[in-house]
Amino acid sequence: MRLNKSLLVILGIAMILSLALVGCGAPKETVVRIGAAGPFTGSLSKIGLDSLNAIKMAVDEFNASGKLKGAKVEVAVGDDGADPAKAAAVAEKFASDTTLVGVIGPMTSSGVVAALPILEKNSIALITQSGTNPSLTEQGYKVMHRVCPRDDDQAPAAASFIVNDIKAKSVYMIDDKGTYGQGLADEVEKNLKALGVTKITRAQITSDDKDFSAILTKIKASKPELLYLAIPSPAQAATIIKQLVGMGIKTSIMGGDGIREKDELIMGAGGAAEGVYATSIGPIIESVPQAKSFIENFTKKYGAISMYSGQSYEAASVLLAAIAKAGVTNGKVDRKAVNDAVSATKDFQGVLGVPITFTPKGDLQGSAIFVVQVKGNDFVQLKAVQVVK
Repeated sequence: MRLNKSLLVILGIAMILSLALVGCGAPKETVVRIGAAGPFTGSLSKIGLDSLNAIKMAVDEFNASGKLKGAKVEVAVGDDGADPAKAAAVAEKFASDTTLVGVIGPMTSSGVVAALPILEKNSIALITQSGTNPSLTEQGYKVMHRVCPRDDDQAPAAASFIVNDIKAKSVYMIDDKGTYGQGLADEVEKNLKALGVTKITRAQITSDDKDFSAILTKIKASKPELLYLAIPSPAQAATIIKQLVGMGIKTSIMGGDGIREKDELIMGAGGAAEGVYATSIGPIIESVPQAKSFIENFTKKYGAISMYSGQSYEAASVLLAAIAKAGVTNGKVDRKAVNDAVSATKDFQGVLGVPITFTPKGDLQGSAIFVVQVKGNDFVQLKAVQVVK
């Protein structure tokens, strides 16, 4: 069959249009990224990866809710290995990504110190779930926020419990020379002295140490009534406790929030951690009624809850709410608008059981420090100390 010229022209135009439509496709969905910075490899990877999973779950739920019309949020992962130099490199990588508008983490105070100047320069909101050093919010950074209390909130609660509940009059303190560990130990020592404890001995280790016999020999000789561990690694704390018990040293043991991890501390110590106390910068999440759905969904998808999982989910939820408030304009979300929305967060109700409101410095307006103790294969919550800013 022979086709006339008119029909050929029409068919040609139709083919061109169809090819154009195929080439253009449907309108592209705007992609917005949030960074997750933390120790996803190395000695702190257990708590880091659990926190990362909580962030990813918050993002998945947010995307499913459709609260950001025409846009999808993705997680950009930045492994800092709890190393300040790597934390700075991660922050630089995040800053170079023009679709990235906020960061959850770093998780360590030293990592936050390294990342803050870079994120501040680029107006990228930072919300740390576990950076507790007081100096982080005392330097005037507009992008700095945290969903946890500070060490100068944690330390008075710890010192009060040591003096009034444990009734220890002599304390041996070990820290890891880091921003978190040494800073917390300094604050606890200051508060113990204010409460009349004068017999305080200090020692330091590094994050790579595995044999603590030299320090433990000194502890055995000095016979303190309490050993205080200001270190960020629950696995390292478990090693110290096992070696201490193995040497026949009998003393009460307490640590900061860094050691409160069920698998690595309790299971890692193989029963030797029974009775160990710790302060916690968040509640035992299973005790919070508002966290029931989060716990069910998280454990179903990822397994056991870790100590910063709830706080990581909360931090991500606050950031995502700020992104939704800032909105999408011309296919983009403005970083400064997101940071302004984070800073303006007021009475955000999440899974921690307390409303999230930031002070002008970026601290929590009101929170609590919790004292927990190892009993059997888990921690039990003993008391809460309210913190008011």
